[in-house]
Amino acid sequence: MQQSDEISRFLDFLVDAILIVDKQSNILFANRSCAKLFGYQKKELMSLGLDDLMKTDVVKGHEHKVSSFISNQSQARAMMSRSIMPCLNANGEGFNARISIANITYKQQDCGIATIQDYSTVQELIDNLKNEASTDALTNLFNRRHLENVIEKQYLAIQDSGCLGVAYIDLNGFKPINDTHGHDIGDLLLVEIATRLRQQLRSSDICFRVGGDEFLVLFNINDHQNYEHEAAGIAKKLQQLISSPVKVEKLKQDISVGASIGIAILPHDDKELASVIDKADKAMYHSKTNNVPFTLVSSLTIND
Repeated sequence: MQQSDEISRFLDFLVDAILIVDKQSNILFANRSCAKLFGYQKKELMSLGLDDLMKTDVVKGHEHKVSSFISNQSQARAMMSRSIMPCLNANGEGFNARISIANITYKQQDCGIATIQDYSTVQELIDNLKNEASTDALTNLFNRRHLENVIEKQYLAIQDSGCLGVAYIDLNGFKPINDTHGHDIGDLLLVEIATRLRQQLRSSDICFRVGGDEFLVLFNINDHQNYEHEAAGIAKKLQQLISSPVKVEKLKQDISVGASIGIAILPHDDKELASVIDKADKAMYHSKTNNVPFTLVSSLTIND
């Protein structure tokens, strides 16, 4: 018993949260850091079991796993896949924890000792970094890096409809606005266009800013028999969204730009997403060169 008391005193001063449980997952010891992490008094924790600290979707079968781990004197290891355990605090609020478990003799019985670290802030940081890596800082649309990831994984190549449209967009008249009114006004215009794309297109449409004044939209084609007609309708809607005047209070006037758009369809124009995007890009330059609103790759027929 004296040894157990010494263990308890030592563990109580550790920064990491520590729990000791028996084979039935009853909590026999919790240090101060653990009580603070879960929002309980230490005495309260002693009346609980491990299941009380976990979300209900991970509780099933957990007691058996703990019992087996202790009985078999298994090698120390992390708990759960990817070492992350969804936990609950005293207020019923969820948080992710990184937990590792080992064997220990405590109060003359075989027990398990868990080291628990709050992983929520780390996961939030990782999510933010991922978001920053895939999102354009100015417009909050997806960026070219994310598009390249989409192309590499091909997970958007075949949607539920089995037919995916690509609209490659270049703004007309953007540079003169930048040169005349300054980059602040140019940025304001880009943000407004991005907001329109995000708010007024369908929820399934995915928008990217792939260059200074170049955008790309991936959209589902629902009517396979008349895919060209549907794609042309999307192109006209994009033209309308982009070309509508933007009111600028600072200038006390409206400003506006046009757009050259190239449209390509997967799998009709190509079976690889990267090739379809490349063809849509070429079709966009065809539109710009010929001063027409948009060009369909499938026919290279200019549509007014």
